Amino acid sequence: MTSRAQDLRPGAIRERILDAAEACLVESGYSSRLHAVIAERAGLSRPTVYKYVGDQSDIFEALLQREITRFFAVLDPVLHARGDVRSGFVDCVVFAVGYARRHAVLQKGLRDHPALVLPWFSVAAGPLIDRGAEFLVPHFERMLAGSPGTGIGARAAGEWAFRVVASLITTRGAVDTGDERALREFVHGLLSIGGVPASETQSV
Repeated sequence: MTSRAQDLRPGAIRERILDAAEACLVESGYSSRLHAVIAERAGLSRPTVYKYVGDQSDIFEALLQREITRFFAVLDPVLHARGDVRSGFVDCVVFAVGYARRHAVLQKGLRDHPALVLPWFSVAAGPLIDRGAEFLVPHFERMLAGSPGTGIGARAAGEWAFRVVASLITTRGAVDTGDERALREFVHGLLSIGGVPASETQSV
């Protein structure tokens, strides 16, 4: 039964639409024409969906932005717990890769629709890099203040983290990204190659 939009707050309507979109993407994938299906699953009319979110591409973009916001919310306390840039960088990458591996919508896209999803992490990654930098730079500035002599800026550290994560979640390689210890050792190795000094309390 279709709910009347006037019975709901605008924010609640939008969240209902995005929840429905998430479920539809997991079930049907990215390439299907899903606008009508999303409206039906949300219990709303298509005009209501257009009004509060937009067309199918607008829905996907809004869902992406919501998922990024949720990811940053759970990553934030992980980074706050670290005071030096090396351990913070490693924790950031390891946490992000694990989160991505458990993310049903992302994994559905990577598995079934790579041509649509991979550009988000490569040729069309600019907006994600900028959004990530906005979140990560304050954390890395704090960590770098306690890690003199690294020779890297906060913006570069944030972009480097994004590029490492993007590679690890989209490209198979020698490291098993499902093995947290192996992944942690791998990222520490990358930092050693890059000349980022280890802290005295570093644990692999």
